[in-house]
Amino acid sequence: MLEKVIKGLNISSDGIYVDCTFGRGGHSKKILSEIGENGKLIAIDKDCEAEKYAREHFGKDKRFCFVRNNFSKIIEIIENYNNNKKIDGILLDLGVSSPQLDDPERGFSFQKSGPIDMRMDKSDKLTALSWLKVADQNEIKEVLKIYGEEKYAHRIAKSIKDSINKKSLSTTIELAEIIEKCYPKNKKSGRNPATKSFQAIRIYINNELQELESFLNSCLDIIASGGRIVVISFHSLEDRMVKRFIKKHSEGKDVPSKIPLTETSKNLSLRKIKTTLKANDDEVALNKRARSARIRIAEKI
Repeated sequence: MLEKVIKGLNISSDGIYVDCTFGRGGHSKKILSEIGENGKLIAIDKDCEAEKYAREHFGKDKRFCFVRNNFSKIIEIIENYNNNKKIDGILLDLGVSSPQLDDPERGFSFQKSGPIDMRMDKSDKLTALSWLKVADQNEIKEVLKIYGEEKYAHRIAKSIKDSINKKSLSTTIELAEIIEKCYPKNKKSGRNPATKSFQAIRIYINNELQELESFLNSCLDIIASGGRIVVISFHSLEDRMVKRFIKKHSEGKDVPSKIPLTETSKNLSLRKIKTTLKANDDEVALNKRARSARIRIAEKI
C-alpha cells in the first residue's frame, strides 16, 4: 500500500512532511526519494529501537530529522523542529509496527512466546502483565469490551484473573491459550480468538485512542493550505475516529439541503480526497496484515 500512501500525500519537491510513526522507515525512505534538496522530513516515534534505527540509517541525510516523542505532541514538535512553519503533509500509520510485532520479547504477538509486555515505549513502567495483575476483573472486562469489542469479555476477564491468582500466567502464548478456551468451539472462525483481546490490551496500555484524539485536535493548526493528511488504521475504533474527524471538518454542521453554501461560508477546514482506500489482493498476498488496513485522506482548505 506504499504507493497509495505516497500518492495520497501529493508530495512536492520542496515540501515539508511529517512521518508520525517512523517504525523502521519504510514510508520515510519513500518520502525522501520524492522530495528535493530543499524538502524536509520530520519523523516521529516513541520507540527507542526506532530511534536507533533512524540514527543509523537516515542520520546522514540533511533533509531528515528524527524526534523521539508521541505524535500527539505534534504542535510542540513542529514548533521546536520546524520554526513553527506550516507543513505540507502528515502521514500517520496507526497500530503496532511489523518489527515490534515480529519480536517475541516485545509481547505483541499471540503466535510467539514472550513476556506479556506490549509497551510501544519501553521506558514506560506499566507492562500489559503488570496491569493485568493489579486490575480487577471488571476493569479487564471493560477494556476488552470497549477497545476490543470482544463478545466474550466477561468470560475472558474471569479466566485471566483466575490464572493470575494461580500464578500460571507469564507468557503471551499462555494468555492466548486462556482466551481461546473461552471461545465456544462452534464460534471459532479463521481469525485467532486472541486477536481482539491482545489488540484491546495493547491499545489501553499505550493510550492509543487518547493519543489519536489529541493528534486530530491539533493537526489542523500546523498544516498549510493544500497540505494532505493521510491516516492508515487497522482497528475499527481508530478508523471511526478518523472518519468522524474528516467528516466534521469537510462537511460541517447540517444545513437545509436547498441552501447553497460554499466551503468558505460553511467555515470548513478539510476536503475529503476520494473514498476509503483498502489493500488489493496482490497487496494482501505480500503482507497479510494489510487486509484490515484502511487509508483515509483529506486536504487542508
